[in-house]
Amino acid sequence: LDCNGNTLRIGSPVRYTGTGTSGFVINLIIEEYEMWAQLDTTGLNYHASTLVLIEPGEVKIKGIYGKPIPAVHDIVEEMNRKLLRDVTGADDRNIIGH
Repeated sequence: LDCNGNTLRIGSPVRYTGTGTSGFVINLIIEEYEMWAQLDTTGLNYHASTLVLIEPGEVKIKGIYGKPIPAVHDIVEEMNRKLLRDVTGADDRNIIGH
């Protein structure tokens, strides 16, 4: 959960409250009952309670504001497909609406 109690997921756009650094979550780590999130823009891990969920367009990447970098989007899509296969035994091609 972020500092406002919102659920963080891989691909979530966030801002670090300490410095204003923003990015997309590329990894979630639980260590000794604490959650840490790694950001794509810095490669650093931030304690989840120091992050706030933001709109994707608010993420500043290399001096510009915009959409997630393709690599993050691809990672999220692949993880969702793997999770779907693991949980249901199905994939996105045989689910109604995909």
